[in-house]
Amino acid sequence: MDIVLRSFINRLESLADNAPLDVLKKCVLESDGRQLPIEGYVGFSDQGYKRNVVHVSSKCEVAVLCFRKGQITPIHDHGSSVGITVVRQGTMTEELFDKKPAGMIIPTFTRRFHTGELSYVSLTTIHRVSNIHAETMVTLNIYFPPLTSMNFYNLENTNVEKWVRDYSGLQANQGYTRNVLS
Repeated sequence: MDIVLRSFINRLESLADNAPLDVLKKCVLESDGRQLPIEGYVGFSDQGYKRNVVHVSSKCEVAVLCFRKGQITPIHDHGSSVGITVVRQGTMTEELFDKKPAGMIIPTFTRRFHTGELSYVSLTTIHRVSNIHAETMVTLNIYFPPLTSMNFYNLENTNVEKWVRDYSGLQANQGYTRNVLS
């Protein structure tokens, strides 16, 4: 692993457990996450967007997400993790949703992030990320603590699909592909 990337990960690991999003933002900005050497972790899939894990521990996760044109995530939350996304290549489209008291979710607004821009995910964020543009999209994602559970939502009913990931046997740069849900 590149020494600059290793230094950034060591800085993340030195933060207090369950560090608030503001502390994580400061760490990413001070380390200039827009310039971290992630080229060795970029890899795409034709089946759906691909998550390439750079580092995962009990404290944090660093992953490179790669999207071809038209690839999209399910509508999801991030469980008990906060996160920062740095758009490294392309344009990321993010749709945000609110959960109503009856359990239905509704879209609230859409925003776009371009190369070099940062997006933040709090404990209450429900969103869907997509690449609707012609070029490929690459993001650097930092999760605190690691992204080990999420809820997948839909717009038709209140059913929620649980997603759980056990990273105990995953080695760095051993990515996996999340297929688009129908």
